[in-house]
Amino acid sequence: MRILGEKRLSDILEAQRQAMLKEIQDEPRNKLLNVNESDYVKYLASKYRIEPLVLHFDEIQCSESEKMIPREQHPFDFGCHFSPVEKAAYPRPVFTFHIPFSGEADLLKLLPSSHLNWSTDVTVSGHEIRFDLINWRNDVDEIRREQKGIVENMRQQCENVRVDVEHFNSHLEEQARQVVSGRKAQLLKQLNVAEALGIPLRRTANAPQTFAVPVIPKKLVVKPPSSEAVHKTDPTLDDQTYQHILSIIHDAGVGMERLPSTYANKQEEDLRDYLLIPLCTHYQNSTGETFNKKGKTDILIRHEGSNVFVGECKFWKGIKAFHETIDQILGYLTWRDSKAAIVCFVNNKELNPVLKQIATGAPQHLCFVRLESKKAESWLQFEFRLKSDPTRNVHLAVLCFHFPPA
Repeated sequence: MRILGEKRLSDILEAQRQAMLKEIQDEPRNKLLNVNESDYVKYLASKYRIEPLVLHFDEIQCSESEKMIPREQHPFDFGCHFSPVEKAAYPRPVFTFHIPFSGEADLLKLLPSSHLNWSTDVTVSGHEIRFDLINWRNDVDEIRREQKGIVENMRQQCENVRVDVEHFNSHLEEQARQVVSGRKAQLLKQLNVAEALGIPLRRTANAPQTFAVPVIPKKLVVKPPSSEAVHKTDPTLDDQTYQHILSIIHDAGVGMERLPSTYANKQEEDLRDYLLIPLCTHYQNSTGETFNKKGKTDILIRHEGSNVFVGECKFWKGIKAFHETIDQILGYLTWRDSKAAIVCFVNNKELNPVLKQIATGAPQHLCFVRLESKKAESWLQFEFRLKSDPTRNVHLAVLCFHFPPA
C-alpha cells in the first residue's frame, strides 16, 4: 500500500457528510418530528464521526530478516543487472520497522488537503504499519538517516490528516443541527397545509413504530427513541420573537443598572414590573399575545391554557437556588420547543463570580443538554430537557443584572 497517497481524503469526508444528510432526509416524517432533536443530532455526530489517526512513533520497533529482493531493485554496482545467471531475485538482509497506530485504518490510504509530495510502500497488519529498509552495505548511519526521513514524512502527513479529520468532526454536530432543524421546519409547513385541508391523512402500512438501534463498526451508537405516531403540532414561540423579547429584557435591565439609586432596595416583583412595561408596549396588541404575571415573579405568554414562554425574576442566592429555579421553570412548561428565561438580579459586590457559577453550575443540572450561545457577557442561552418528557426540550436564557450594594 502507498501510505497516505492513494485517494483524496476530502472526497471521503464529503461522502461521509452526504451519507449523514441522506439519513436525515430519509427519516420518516413523524419520527423526525417526534424525536428529541438534541439527542438525534448527537447521535448523528457520533455515528458519522471519524476516529482520528494516531501513529505511535514513540513505540517504534525493528526486526531483522532475510528477504528475496528483485534484481532490478539492486544498485548497479552490485552487478546483478549484468549477471549471466538470470535470477529473478537475490537474498538480502532487511530491517523491518514496526509502528503501532490507533484510529481509523482506512485513513492510512488517504491524501490530506495539505500534503507532502511523498509516499512509500508499507504493509498494514492489524494496528501496525511495517516498512522495510534493505541493508545494502552495512552502513548504520545511512539506514538511520533513511529511517528517520521516512518517519518524519509520515509524521507530517499524519498531522495534516489529523487537522482535516478534526475540522470535519468539529463541524458535524452543527451541520446536523442546521439540516435537522431545516428539515423539521419544512415538514411542519407541509403538515400545517395538510391539517388545513381538514381531511384525515392515511398512514403508511407496515411502518416501523420505533427507531432501531444500529451497531456501527468500532463503536456503538444508539439512536434516540421516537415514534411513528402522528405528530401533533404544538404551538411554539417563533425564535425571532423569542430573541426580540430577550433583547428587550436585556436592554431594559442594562438601563436599570445605569440608574442604581432608582432601583436600589426594590423587591423582585417591583423589578419585574419595570421589565413588563417595555414588553407590553411591544406586544400588547400587535400579535394577539399579551404578557401577564402569575404569582410573584412570572412573566408569561400562554396559549390554549399552557405556557409557551415563562420568565422568572429572582435575586441571586447561590447555585442551589438557581437549580431550584430551573426546576420551577421546567415544571411550568409542557409544549415541545418552549422558550423561557431566568432574570437574575445580582446584589453581590462583584458580578463575575456569579457569572462563572452559572456557566459551570448549569451543566450540573440533571436536565441540562447544552450551552446554545453566549449573547453577551451576562446573557447565556441554554437548552434543557423536560423532566416529564425527555423527548421535549426547552430553550432557557439566563440574563443577569448587577445592583451592587452602595
